Amino acid sequence: MNANSERKVDIDTGIALLEQQIEAARHLLEYRPLNNQLHAAWNAETRSCLMKTYGPGSPNIRSIESTVGATPVWLGMPPDVAEAYQASRLERTVSMLKNCIVSLKRKAGNPAGE
Repeated sequence: MNANSERKVDIDTGIALLEQQIEAARHLLEYRPLNNQLHAAWNAETRSCLMKTYGPGSPNIRSIESTVGATPVWLGMPPDVAEAYQASRLERTVSMLKNCIVSLKRKAGNPAGE
């Protein structure tokens, strides 16, 4: 990992990065079934954005990784069930990213998180 991927950004930039990832996730969810390669790329980029926003040791990164899961969808699932499960994990990650944005906004001095 290079030094730039570990660099922390200011709060406003972090919020913008996370908002971009939420929009990208919405785009992924529009086209079903989910494209596994695009989803994996989105996961990697989201992790990078979180590292830039919070630093590499942040519990926020671990929380989102545990929601997304470190292993592929269960091998015995029928394809439609596996795809729905993968989409639900993506939706849960988006919810967590939204919570991160609210927290960052509060930290920046906006008590309503708006």
